[in-house]
Amino acid sequence: MNLMERITGMVMRPKETIEDISENPYIEEAVLIVGISAVFYAISAYLMQSKIIYDYSGMDVSGMETFKLITTVTPIIMGLIGVFVMWVIAAGIVHFISVALGGEGKFIQMLVVYGYAYIPIMISTVVGIILMNFVDPVTISISSTGASNNSMADFMSNPFYQASLVSGTILKLWSIGLVFMGVRHIHGLSGNKALIAVALPLLSLLFGIVMTLLSSSLMG
Repeated sequence: MNLMERITGMVMRPKETIEDISENPYIEEAVLIVGISAVFYAISAYLMQSKIIYDYSGMDVSGMETFKLITTVTPIIMGLIGVFVMWVIAAGIVHFISVALGGEGKFIQMLVVYGYAYIPIMISTVVGIILMNFVDPVTISISSTGASNNSMADFMSNPFYQASLVSGTILKLWSIGLVFMGVRHIHGLSGNKALIAVALPLLSLLFGIVMTLLSSSLMG
């Protein structure tokens, strides 16, 4: 399979495609996919920053413009770098746990398959970018007494924002499912052991869902 066949195969024929990737793990293809995901994530971070406007007029602080610039640029840069870092770390943890459970696969195989598993995440980010364009910007006033949560509550209750969260969660579960299939094939583990190997990404996703629901409840 070539690159495009593998990309479409991860959507249409994941089992067959994972077998092909594990036999010929081209790291440059995984880097390309993760890199594109990182770019989309950075665009998403920029769009999110543009939708939440912080008003610091109630504070008498020098250098506030520099502070606002840093808070705007940092999420974008961290998005670009963080996606690559988390890819390597997550693949390493899953591989280590798989080996500890008796797996016999190689790290390069797990790394490349994990990279291809970013395809649903890439799709979720693109969907999120599209939906966020329909979300109205909100202004949060910052003063010495704190920030007003009313505007943020309105933002988080926006149906387009909530649709973005739901679609993102579903597609991330799909991504974890692909990693699960990769672990089973590459390391030759049973379903139960493979589930243990992907427990950390799954728990991280569940933790994110809980925190989002908690934040919505507190702001509502």
